[in-house]
Amino acid sequence: MNRLVITPAVVERDAVLALTGELDMGGEEPLAEAVEKLIDASYRRVVLDCTGVAFCDSRGFNALLAARQATQDAGGALALAAISERLQSLLALVAGEMIFNIAPTVEQARLLLAGCAINSEAEPA
Repeated sequence: MNRLVITPAVVERDAVLALTGELDMGGEEPLAEAVEKLIDASYRRVVLDCTGVAFCDSRGFNALLAARQATQDAGGALALAAISERLQSLLALVAGEMIFNIAPTVEQARLLLAGCAINSEAEPA
């Protein structure tokens, strides 16, 4: 039984994965598979709604890093939304604010990613 439940949704051109439960070793593979499905379906802006994340350890953090890298490798961007105090504490320990796009809500994360897409399109190749 997975301790992490992932609920996918599509909002306009963005994919949102609502995470509920524990983001640890047991959540690595399900999160990677969910992100890969979105990439395969041509979604390049992915928001991880972390409202329901009750626990995250180093393996969960690695899963977040892998999701970010997979999205970037596909030419996209990933943002974390509505992170809990517990997850915020972990990210603060590892300078996660410098690694991840983080927003207080899913909608703000979507706007942040839309801005990233505009900025990357404006840069010379």
